[in-house]
Amino acid sequence: MNEFSKILEKTGEIGYITSLFHSIANVSGLPSLRLGEKVITEEGEIGLVYGIREKDAEVLMFESANLRTGQKVARTGELFAIYGGEGLLGRVVDPLLKPLDQLGPIRGEKVALSIEREAPNIGQRVKINRAFETGWMIVDLLVPLGYGQRELVIGDSKVGKTIFLLDTILNQARKGVICVYVSIGKRAIDVKAVEEYLKENGVMKSSVLVVALANQPSPLIFLAPFSGMAIAEYFRDQGKDVVLVLDDMTTHAKVYREICLLLKRSPGRNAYPGDIFHIHAALLERAGNIRIKNREVSITCFPVGETLENDISGYIQTNLIGMTDGHIFFDVNEFRKGKRPAINSFLSVSRVGKQTRKVFEQHLANWIQLKLGEYKRALEIVQFGVELPKKTREIISLGEKIETVLEQFPGSPRPIWLQLFLVGLLRSEFWQEKPIGAMRKDLEKILEAFKKGLLFDLEREISRIKTIREFDQWIKEKIPVLKEILK
Repeated sequence: MNEFSKILEKTGEIGYITSLFHSIANVSGLPSLRLGEKVITEEGEIGLVYGIREKDAEVLMFESANLRTGQKVARTGELFAIYGGEGLLGRVVDPLLKPLDQLGPIRGEKVALSIEREAPNIGQRVKINRAFETGWMIVDLLVPLGYGQRELVIGDSKVGKTIFLLDTILNQARKGVICVYVSIGKRAIDVKAVEEYLKENGVMKSSVLVVALANQPSPLIFLAPFSGMAIAEYFRDQGKDVVLVLDDMTTHAKVYREICLLLKRSPGRNAYPGDIFHIHAALLERAGNIRIKNREVSITCFPVGETLENDISGYIQTNLIGMTDGHIFFDVNEFRKGKRPAINSFLSVSRVGKQTRKVFEQHLANWIQLKLGEYKRALEIVQFGVELPKKTREIISLGEKIETVLEQFPGSPRPIWLQLFLVGLLRSEFWQEKPIGAMRKDLEKILEAFKKGLLFDLEREISRIKTIREFDQWIKEKIPVLKEILK
């Protein structure tokens, strides 16, 4: 007896597909159907009841290879769920948690994971108070994050958003954090590049890749972020911190618009369905920092939004900005100038991350932002071709050196203590008399010393510092030691 026959024997109800539109089926003959219920065809395809009308039901079918009108459909009597567990670690799966990596079936115990679970209530939530490190200086210093934060990563296509998120995964997985990366409507070659990057850096065993490709049925692409969140909730409930990347939610909104237009739902602004804000907000609200058995655990969520020529005023883009705790803006103009990473720190925001930082760390961040602001204004004066006074030249020189320190390339995360040390050298005017070329050589030597483990004493010493005055004094004491390293 196959699965269809077993389910039919259990529920005793059988219906038929009366019409079919791109993996969206109208099914009649199942009077007891409920919204959100799982149904199955005689060929074994799984569907989700998404709407109920007077004579039939609207069903999103996640597999479409064998679908046809007149096909038998049975209700399961169960709300739709996916099934997985610890065996998902290190695997590449589709939104139904079926393996895509040729490594055989998912091993271990499998439990039902709800795709529409309620978000934690206010009594379960805990203030975000643990600093989250991405390893990228411009973010950790100027747009600080905390565990449990929902931070939008937004910008044009191909400006470095994905590699930033992969480096964040790399940095967190090495700390024992579970990482879930959800690919929503991407090309197979892009997904393969993500998988290979994680494997090459040895963090695949702590990661799960949920993949819905662009050529797959739109209901399956729509399901992807919900599956990713359900997996993240499973590991969080096991007492583990989780990083969840949803790449990207603008594509998800377009797919949902396509589904709703096929279902003849009334379109709203830009033809998007009126409930798109609620769907995305309810999903992201499930992330956060909560207390389980006297321990704080979190889902730190990074939804991705895509813009066109830096336009962040679009409908979906503003929706995502409004429902998250801040955003990191990748500026295509900075990217074209050769800046790496191409993050615009003036247009990036972190609404809760600053509360996780020490007072002196925030003081350093304010100092950097102030000096970069002066630098940008000075560059505007340069465009007029006037002779610059000494003070303006000094501002430009310092600004160039700050940007040089903040410059970072993929695969080279820096711990927060090293970031603070480098900023301290700038504040102490260690590089004031040196040209940019000589400064770059010094940076290379410092980073090489870090990789060899010659600077780890600095981590312990920085952890004891409480005020900016102590920090500045400590930097001055370390300069003679640093000069020995740079010889």
